[in-house]
Amino acid sequence: MNEIIAFIMQHQIEAIILTFAVIVVAFVITHWQEVKFWWLNFSYNFPIIGKISRLAKDIEGFDENHKWFYSEERLCRDYYNFYEKVDLNDESYDEAKDYLHAVGELGRKPTPTFIWIMIFVLVIVEAFGFAYVLAGFTIPGASEATQQKGAIGVAIMLAILLVWLTHMTGQELHKNTLIKKIRRWYKNDNAGGHNWRDLKPDEQLITIDNTFDDQKSPNYIRMLNRLEVNDKVTTSYTKTILTLIFIAAVAIGATYIRGQVLEQEIASSHESAMNIFNDDASPFGESDAGSDDDIGALFGDDAAQGAEDDLASLFGGEEKSSGAAKPSAKGESIQDRTNRNGGWATFVILGLMFVFIQILGIFFGMHWDFAGRESREAYDALRGFSTKKAFLAYYDRAKTHIARIAQRQLQKLQHKMNIINDNMGTDAETTALLRNNKDRTFKKYLEFEDK
Repeated sequence: MNEIIAFIMQHQIEAIILTFAVIVVAFVITHWQEVKFWWLNFSYNFPIIGKISRLAKDIEGFDENHKWFYSEERLCRDYYNFYEKVDLNDESYDEAKDYLHAVGELGRKPTPTFIWIMIFVLVIVEAFGFAYVLAGFTIPGASEATQQKGAIGVAIMLAILLVWLTHMTGQELHKNTLIKKIRRWYKNDNAGGHNWRDLKPDEQLITIDNTFDDQKSPNYIRMLNRLEVNDKVTTSYTKTILTLIFIAAVAIGATYIRGQVLEQEIASSHESAMNIFNDDASPFGESDAGSDDDIGALFGDDAAQGAEDDLASLFGGEEKSSGAAKPSAKGESIQDRTNRNGGWATFVILGLMFVFIQILGIFFGMHWDFAGRESREAYDALRGFSTKKAFLAYYDRAKTHIARIAQRQLQKLQHKMNIINDNMGTDAETTALLRNNKDRTFKKYLEFEDK
């Protein structure tokens, strides 16, 4: 863990950028409609190359049937796409609530922002943990800096893929619980002698707008009408199996690589120790054989052999063979054994933590988000309002807000079109149409769309 923290500290800029990107991605995921509306306004107001600047140049395209310029219609249509999503009434409230109730997801919520942030923070930790392990194996032969950058890239891809897989697995397991419930209710109904049809959805596609059309059907058929299932209405564990295989492969592979790095570090420490010993033992460049002869001459051959054994045991049971230091299993030092056992225990704990994080991601996927075909749209319409009054008040404000912005953008466009027309000097009819724009407002466009 200390090595991973040191690795993160060594790449502070990458860690800060990744953390900031995680927060932005989490916000975009949970506030997608707001982000899209902000982008629409930004794209229209951007100087010179913005949509208003480009649409204002089209002062000749005129819709004779609608009596609007094409550029004005384009702007109003873009804003109407957002307006219609908040153009809801008391009937819309009842439809959304009935849809969620029929599919068994009334009360469920999408994954909250703080959960996404927590997931991605865990991803960052995983990514740098993987990067530390893979640093020496990603791009063999490259420089150390290049290897570390490559390891970070591979680790981030791996972590993001795991987040996506675990979330999809959680959603699959949640959907399977609904399918099991459908089959259990169907079996109970059949056992009571009330079953009058096969277990299959109605031919009519059920959406939020026509959610009341299958009210007379049994509850399990209503639930089935709102789910995407196979023709046998059975559970599927394809995503779950693939995810579990992938998690096991990554956990085992990362643990194996960590073990190889540990063995490499132990071997390197022995090599360094023997190099120091050899340098100290031959200060004047004498050969090892000469040193052995000197010891034998002074103390006898047996004493020389004993001295060599003592020195071998001092440096972890290593013996000299062809000038290279090789570890001896029988002469393994206590320090080596401790480092190896402690390292492997740590790797097992890290592997279990990795698996637990993936299980947590699967649990989040099961606990949040939806399986119904239009459940997310129904939830977005309800927005958690428990009363119809609060629901209507919110959407009245939302409609007013979008309509005001759309009208302000339309006025900017019309003003710029008039300026361009004055500079170009077009015909009198076009000039009159551009000047007479009191009836071309966003409110009038809404009346046209409602027809």
